[in-house]
Amino acid sequence: MSLDRADVLAARVRWLDLHRRHVAIGVALLLALAATVFTRWIFGPDWPLFHARLVAVMGGVITWWIVEVALAWITAMWETEADRLRSDRGLPPMRVVKR
Repeated sequence: MSLDRADVLAARVRWLDLHRRHVAIGVALLLALAATVFTRWIFGPDWPLFHARLVAVMGGVITWWIVEVALAWITAMWETEADRLRSDRGLPPMRVVKR
């Protein structure tokens, strides 16, 4: 069963390696577009529209970075677990005994 789990994790890691940037940019674009639409509601009508949209774009860039880091962390966790599952053969760890 552990080999099956390792294969699943390896497939997830391969998929995330290929699509991580696309997922992060997509999430950031969606959030930036939503923030641009709701800027009047968030900041109030007295804010200049250009400044509100600039804040929304900056929030999108920050969101992109946060999502990129989170996906890289998830990839690292899956890689570590897959490696541990593949290298674990049920044998106890080796100990050097000096006599």
